[in-house]
Amino acid sequence: MTDVSRRQLLFGAAGLAAVGGLAAACGSSSSSPSAGSTAAAGGPKRGGNFRLGVTGGGAKDIMDGQNIITKPDQARLVSAFETLLLFDENYQLTNNGLAESVTQDNPTQYTIKLRPGIEFQNGKTMTADDIIYSFQRIGTKAYGLTGYAATATMDIAGMKKLDQYTVRLPLKSPDSTIPQTLGSYTFTVVPVGYKAYPAPQVGTGAYKLKSFSPGQQSVHTRNPNYWRSGEPYFDTVTITDFSDSTAQVNGLLGGQIDAMTDLPPSQVSVVRARGIGALVSKTGGWLPICMAIDLPPFDDARVRQAMRLIVDRKGMLTQVASGYGFIGNDLYAPFDPGYDHSLPQREQDISQAKSLLKAAGKANLSVDLHTTTGAAGMVETATVFANQATAAGIKVNVINDPNYYGSQYLKLPFSVDFWGTRAYLNQVQQGSLPTSPYNETHWPPKSGTGSNFESLYNQALAEPNETKRITIMHEMQQAEYQVGGYIIPFFGGLIDGYAANVKGLKPSKGTLNLDSFGHGYRTIWFS
Repeated sequence: MTDVSRRQLLFGAAGLAAVGGLAAACGSSSSSPSAGSTAAAGGPKRGGNFRLGVTGGGAKDIMDGQNIITKPDQARLVSAFETLLLFDENYQLTNNGLAESVTQDNPTQYTIKLRPGIEFQNGKTMTADDIIYSFQRIGTKAYGLTGYAATATMDIAGMKKLDQYTVRLPLKSPDSTIPQTLGSYTFTVVPVGYKAYPAPQVGTGAYKLKSFSPGQQSVHTRNPNYWRSGEPYFDTVTITDFSDSTAQVNGLLGGQIDAMTDLPPSQVSVVRARGIGALVSKTGGWLPICMAIDLPPFDDARVRQAMRLIVDRKGMLTQVASGYGFIGNDLYAPFDPGYDHSLPQREQDISQAKSLLKAAGKANLSVDLHTTTGAAGMVETATVFANQATAAGIKVNVINDPNYYGSQYLKLPFSVDFWGTRAYLNQVQQGSLPTSPYNETHWPPKSGTGSNFESLYNQALAEPNETKRITIMHEMQQAEYQVGGYIIPFFGGLIDGYAANVKGLKPSKGTLNLDSFGHGYRTIWFS
């Protein structure tokens, strides 16, 4: 969920210099100003309380500088915590983060050089010790943090402090995804001894946590020690959870909030007619229908194949996303250079779906499909699929559960979730391995087609030759395409709403809403 970035070129394991020279490819052209850019004449102005309404959340909301579960968690994390490398609005990887440079010395070693003099929000100077602690915390399995899977190839115990601002990171094996990992929004730098809320939240970010009521609201105040000259601009940022998109839209139209995540596509023309902006970002975001491959009835590959053939993808794109986006083919990471475009586009085939269900002994199947308002379109995706499934004689009971992200999350046989843009191998790392933090489909299978998926993944990570690496990735994708647990009908991007006086937003190909929440609320202001 994030989560979570196919927009990037997968870098080779050898021959990389400082990260400023790395290129990351997204695969589609930049969105135009007509998509909702709020760039304005004149310089940014300081002051005001920016009130943001965020989709979803609940009593189990967290604030952890290196972990998220729901979208409000994302919105809060980026206010206070930052990464070594940074993605821009085109999902190009840059060295505009906390690191002055990240250099690959050889296939199994990187050197990280920090910007000198950056202070945490408590006035402590960020040093190499904090980098090592940050990696160690993420790399501790017991903490269950989002980035843990990304540390599998890192020799964190072998990290060395070369001087106050320089760290050496050795690898256990070559890994072509290290630069992307260091730019991932949950792979942040925290101070030595850091703990999640309710402990004090101290990062390098633009805003300090003032108060937090999980499931309701948080208040963040400007960090006077912030290291970027002139930023941020708001005095305060207030983040409020919304379980209902109608209430969100009404709050924006009524002036109770200044911006909202996940504006329903059907409301774009409505809010624009009222003078409210709609930020349309062409991303690789997706709303998968997830089938757990080891739980009945989806432990039979024929049932999974049938479910994929039930979907009218064009109809779903129109009904769920009002046409904002493009058709999917049950594979993620469409902007990745290694995405396999040669696989036939899957089309609706009700008769074949019925035949497969009958052969599996599942004709007239009845099944529960769990969803929630965690991101725009999740509930609608489930509802449209349920309607389409009736043609195949299947009864789908849609369960809209406000506690979806509670104790049953990742244990459900059939569910809808949300993801942001990622490169293919980074997405595999987060959602399609036994060690992944968000493995909704319980992939890969223990036997048969796809059972060598984890082995192929490790081979791809270690392969320095891009052509050979893509060949391995295609083999991985072919297995997922044939017997995987994801139904990916379309890629819908992100649509957010904002008041006319909010400036500085740009359409973004990145993972997070509202131009990565205004890059941690530091690049946006009131006119």
